[in-house]
Amino acid sequence: MKVNEDYLDGYGRSCLVFSGVRKFSDVYDWLFEHYNGYKFCIVLDCSTSEYPEPDNKIYVHFMDELQEEVNLEAGYILSKDKKAYVHR
Repeated sequence: MKVNEDYLDGYGRSCLVFSGVRKFSDVYDWLFEHYNGYKFCIVLDCSTSEYPEPDNKIYVHFMDELQEEVNLEAGYILSKDKKAYVHR
């Protein structure tokens, strides 16, 4: 298994790219060993209009990098004072 820790996705967000993965538990073990204390997300986007065709790599994002996108998708926007997310 190879890991690229210096990858930026198409939106300029840093993520980890795993290739040659045999078991998903290997990804979990590697993340726990190298980044214990962080939370991660794997985005499974099936909208062909935004993302390229899937390949044989696993793209793992830092959860805080995706916070705004996840909140917007769930129907929340940042409040005027930018201190909290509120439902639209």
